[in-house]
Amino acid sequence: MAGDRLTEIPVIFYRTGAGAEPVRDWLRSLSAEDRRTIGTDLATVQVGWPIACRCAARLAPGYGRSAATCRATGLRGWPKRNDEMSKSKKNPHWGSTLDEFLDEEGIREAAKAEAVTRVVAWQLSEEMKRQGISKARLAELMNTSRAQVDRILKAKGNVTIETLQRAAALVGRQVRLELV
Repeated sequence: MAGDRLTEIPVIFYRTGAGAEPVRDWLRSLSAEDRRTIGTDLATVQVGWPIACRCAARLAPGYGRSAATCRATGLRGWPKRNDEMSKSKKNPHWGSTLDEFLDEEGIREAAKAEAVTRVVAWQLSEEMKRQGISKARLAELMNTSRAQVDRILKAKGNVTIETLQRAAALVGRQVRLELV
């Protein structure tokens, strides 16, 4: 729901007893475009927990690898693992982090920015559904086209914070940004 609080979770790749990270190795074997797509999908889950888990199936439509990667990294058990991570005992099967992978790819900032935009757009869409506001009605309220509202809700193109704030205000919400 739009009122859910987000908690960033650390996405950590599984490490075998022998030290291999099969999911990360598989990601490295993909094209740069596929690595960016899946990296951004995983970043969306990471920055948008728990909301992004509900929309994970929508990530990269028609791109089955994203869902498979989410399952392979073991995201279902994250709340428990996140609590465990705060303890001093480290699980030997925790490998490198998604952030390290995104840094190596040189896409961390872009992936995180797109991830945040996706989550806010999803929250906006859910609030519109809750209130019964159609895309056409939001377009009318924003003095824009329905096509532009579609781009906003799909987080496609260059969706600005100002645009998201305007749309959020029209459904009685606000976008909050903070430095952490």
